[in-house]
Formats: sequence, C-alpha cells, structure tokens
Amino acid sequence: MAEISRSATTDGALGGATHLVSRRGFVSALAAGALLPLAGCAGLPGSQGSAVGSADAHAATNLATISDAAAAPDRVSICMVGDVLVHPGVWMSGERGDGTRNYDHIYAQLAQTFTEADIAIVNQETILGGAALGLSGYPMFCSPQEFGDAEAAVGVDVACAATNHALDKGFEGIQAELSFWAERHPEVTCAGIFDSQERSATIPIVERSGIKAAVLNYTESTNGIPVPASAPWCVAMLDRDRVASDVSAAREQGADIVIVCPHWGVEYQYQPNEAQRSWADYFLSLGVDAVIGTHPHVLEPLELLTGADGHAMPVFWSLGNYVSWQARKDTMVGGLAELAFERAADGSGVRVTAAALTPVITHLAMDPSMAVYPIAAYTEELAQANRIRTQGGAGDFSLEWCHSHCAEVLGEGYDRASGVFALAV
Repeated sequence: MAEISRSATTDGALGGATHLVSRRGFVSALAAGALLPLAGCAGLPGSQGSAVGSADAHAATNLATISDAAAAPDRVSICMVGDVLVHPGVWMSGERGDGTRNYDHIYAQLAQTFTEADIAIVNQETILGGAALGLSGYPMFCSPQEFGDAEAAVGVDVACAATNHALDKGFEGIQAELSFWAERHPEVTCAGIFDSQERSATIPIVERSGIKAAVLNYTESTNGIPVPASAPWCVAMLDRDRVASDVSAAREQGADIVIVCPHWGVEYQYQPNEAQRSWADYFLSLGVDAVIGTHPHVLEPLELLTGADGHAMPVFWSLGNYVSWQARKDTMVGGLAELAFERAADGSGVRVTAAALTPVITHLAMDPSMAVYPIAAYTEELAQANRIRTQGGAGDFSLEWCHSHCAEVLGEGYDRASGVFALAV
C-alpha cells in the first residue's frame, strides 16, 4: 500500500459573507486566480456567486478574454450534503391542507448552491418508497417521494441511496425509489441501489465541462436486514474487491475523477474510527480523487491524504445530517462539501484544486419555516426559535454554540466570519 501523509493545513483568513458555491462563481473564482495558489487558499466563492475578497492585479491580468477563452482549462465544481433523514416531523413540515406535500422549503436556503454547482449530490438516507408503501419513521423508514421532487427542482444530479436504511422496505422499496427517479426525474442519477443485476454493474458517471466524474456509493451495513437472496446485487456494500473493480471500470470508461461516497463510521462520533481510516487508505491506494462520507449524523473533520506519488485525496469523514428530527443539538449541525477540479494544461490529467466544508444548520419547525441554512446565514433569532431547544439537553442551543462546536470538530482552520473550513490542497 502506498505511503501516506495526512494534512489538515488550512488558511483561516477567508472573510466574507454567506458562502455559497456556484457553477459560475466557483469556476470564475478559479479562472480569476482567486483560489490559486491553493497552498495559500486565498479565497472561496461568496454569496450570489461572487468571489470572496478582491483579486490582485496579477489575477486580473489572467482573466479569460474572448480571444483566449478557448484555451481555458476544463474545470468542474462539485458539492454534496449529508443525510436527508426523513423523520415524521420532517415530512409533516410540508403537508398541505389539500393532502399534497411539498418540500421546496427544505432546500430553499441552499438552492443557489445546488443549482449552480456543476455536480450536486445529496445523501438520500431514507428510501423514497412513497405513500403507496406506507410512510414511516424510525427505525424502518419510508419517505415521501416529494423529497425527490424538491431535490430535482434545485438541480441535484446524484442521489446516493446505499445507506443502512436502504432495505427498510425490502427490495420493493428499492424498486419504488428507482422507478420514481426513472419516471419523474430521469436527469437525476440514483447511486448505490439497483433493481437489476445488469444495472448493478453500471458505473454512475456524470459529465460536465468536459470532465467525467464517477460517483461511487457504498454502505457498511443495512442494520442487520439481510440482502435478499434473490437480489444480492440490490445494495452496493463496502467490499474491497467490489470497490477496486468499480474504480478500475470507471477509469476504463473514461472517468477523469472518481468520487467515493461511503456510508460508514460510528453514530455521534466526532472523529473517524480506525475502520474509516483503513478504508480511506485503501481508496487512496486505488487512486480515488475524493471521499465524502456520511452516516454518523454529526460532523467529522475534513482532511487531506497524500500518497507517496503525490496524489492528493480530500476526505470529508462525515457530513453529518442535512436534515433530520433527531433529538440532539449536534445532529442539527451538518456540512456542505465543496470541491473543484481542473484539467492540467498539458492534458495529463485532472487534479483537485480546492476543497472546503461549510457547516449547515437544520432549523426545526412544524411548518414550511423548517429549512437548512449555511451557518453564515443563520441568526441568533432563528437559533432561539429552533425547536431543538425543546429537547432534553438542548436548551442551550444557540448560534454561538454552533460556531464553537464547528471550531472544536473542524479545528483551528475554521473561520467563524465566513463560516467555512478551507483545506490547502
């Protein structure tokens, strides 16, 4: 196995307002030199798609023009959020008097981020079996398919579904979710679950800006529910031979980037365990370009692993929850992963050029005021109204507590002013 070095070197001087990655803003910031050299992490995109901070004169002289635009390298931005964990309180927030459901409010505060990222990914923790299979909450979830409608509406490209709840409704639940995506939103790729052996052998690849990205999704467990003997391929399990085969197949099919999204780790633990680290080392040895983890329901750090050959692989150990109704204040703080990749000028390959984690806050409410905010857009007034404060041990939930928690988990590189942890790549 390749020799590995680990780094969490950051630049905390990011400054600026609400941090929202955008296809145009993130890529424009790269083109303007705002993110280069990345060892210094001069800045990341700000709200409304504008770069944080001012570009220096040198960067300005390197802006693409009509004459040299064709020579600009291929670049792609990727974002991902964590567990969409649909407890009854979450789905009740979107129930209307006429019997219909709508969950646009769950994604509204980050709509620009999803819409403008070249590739937007969510971890669809609970199966979208729909009302036909009987909506249910913990421990055997079945969620409204209208969540998928809301995700598609903001431009989600990939929904990861290989989770410990993938089999909560058996193979029938998997079939129902895949049928939903295929019939209602064929533009969205559902990764990690399959309704046929043939589809289980396919590699999810999304192409943007001339760059092909494979998104591979696996789960460590299915909560003890056995994988059906008649469909042993229906859930992608973390298996070394399977992962190695998929990474190889992705490269053979032209993938410039391989992103692995493992559902792993220990619930409510703020640091990766040895199994996660062992898996990450294995992913690095296979040449994976980035790892974005989910499952613990709480935030874990962002770290850079580097192989002996110099290959750098950002690892988001856990993005925590995007939305849930868990009765713990730390489960209200999740993460938005942001990555940028660029093709080398000589055409030799695609490398990661930026990696950042923006904490996001679940605002609990029993109506459409329920939403998920980037921490820089959250307020103390909202925090005081967050229904998590009614839960035992969560009465001290506040914006300051959220910032302190992020600083403790992410480390000294977390910048409170911008609400961003940026990794030097």
